[in-house]
Amino acid sequence: MSREEKYQIRLQQEIDNRASFMNATKWKILFSTIKDLNSSYVAKVKLLLDENVREITLPIPQHHSNSKYIEEYWGVFELKEIEWMLIPSKIIFERKNREEFLTPKTKTQNIELIEKALQQGKQFEYERSELGLKIYGYK
Repeated sequence: MSREEKYQIRLQQEIDNRASFMNATKWKILFSTIKDLNSSYVAKVKLLLDENVREITLPIPQHHSNSKYIEEYWGVFELKEIEWMLIPSKIIFERKNREEFLTPKTKTQNIELIEKALQQGKQFEYERSELGLKIYGYK
């Protein structure tokens, strides 16, 4: 059995053990909705079989996505692999000058605009907190 086949079996087992809220079509609708907002957002993505939380920029450039996959600088993954996506209300940029830490810069993201767009049309499983807007693929 190939490495890819083993990965797909583990992925399917993990999917079967959770409540599913999103499919590729709903993720594409979400990305399209965010693209229509004419704003750029930084989001954090957690994949099912990966403990790392990674950053992604939304909207996703069209040449980096197709019907089932997203290609980012940290790899290619299927939409069905997304456990959750967090769009933080604030992004903190650490700054350093050689060995000296500088005051971090903060950027605010308008998650209210995204939440309002999510409440129209398709049903999305999400929660809003002081951290931001967390959209669930699986729970």
